Amino acid sequence: MPSVLPPQFEQFIRRMPKVELHLHLEGAITPRTLLELARRNGLDLGARSEAEVAALFHYRDFGAFLTVFMDLARAIVYGEDFERLAYELGRDLSEQYVRYAEVMISPMQHINRGVDLREAIEGAMAGFARAERDGGVQVRLVLDYGRGYGTEPAWGVLEVARAMQPRGVVGWSIGGNEIGHPPEPFAPLFAAARAAGLGVMAHAGEVVGPASVWGAINTLGITRLGHGIRAVDDPDLVVALRERGVVLDICPTSNLLTGAVPSWEAHPLPRLRAAGVPLTINSDDPTFFRTTLTEEYRRAAIHFGFTADDLSATVLTAATASFLPPQGRAALRHALAAELDALRAELAV
Repeated sequence: MPSVLPPQFEQFIRRMPKVELHLHLEGAITPRTLLELARRNGLDLGARSEAEVAALFHYRDFGAFLTVFMDLARAIVYGEDFERLAYELGRDLSEQYVRYAEVMISPMQHINRGVDLREAIEGAMAGFARAERDGGVQVRLVLDYGRGYGTEPAWGVLEVARAMQPRGVVGWSIGGNEIGHPPEPFAPLFAAARAAGLGVMAHAGEVVGPASVWGAINTLGITRLGHGIRAVDDPDLVVALRERGVVLDICPTSNLLTGAVPSWEAHPLPRLRAAGVPLTINSDDPTFFRTTLTEEYRRAAIHFGFTADDLSATVLTAATASFLPPQGRAALRHALAAELDALRAELAV
């Protein structure tokens, strides 16, 4: 594959309207903001400069990534901290021509430090509202519950998610380390989340094989999977994903840097796509993985041969898979399709 794309295609990738569905707020904090919040909130990062903070973002494996992620998130304490993160992320998304995003907050790591989850959500949505006024990006929140905390504390978190729907919470998810934490015990929680009108998704098939994905789609009743790449190891599962229309929110660079895949050449995305499994492309934790959504689109073109047709289809899939109400999804998809058509005509791509 080429390492340099044609100029008009590069411009198309940069300017095309985008949708991001797999993005963690904590993982988007910039080194500068992390350093400033740590100093203000009395956390010693073991780093004294932005360069030293950036050097912390290196991982041997997925477990090491989770450790760094949770350690650094301790710098985020107050509603105003979440507002700052959200505003900065919203502005960054707007600059990347992102029209809609669903951003995850991982609640338990904050709750266990005494953070008020409602205050965190209010702060984040205030920041996203400011960013929307400034740049136009629409952002909604998903609560991504860490499966390693067990099912009992999750009920209280789900109650907050229900109560905060009018403030912009649209989804419920489980994340964290799949190893030793299968999805099946969370089935009652997911049934309650669906009954409350929340969209449901689960991280599955990232570092654990097909059993984790089967559990998520059969027991939790999800419509989207975070990652899901190990589904490729079971042909029957690939067929089930395609036939049920389960969308995989794939984060290619994340998979590479956590060791979920050994190389770009080995990444399962092309095989899943060829099998007809619907998918989206996302950045996951842009600061932690030194990427952006725009860069992920570029890498999909460079490493997987995505064309303008392919990238456009991926964006429209993301709009359809969002947790907006049906009318909102349809309006978003219609607006994106019109904008994509106009841009492609302008650039002749």
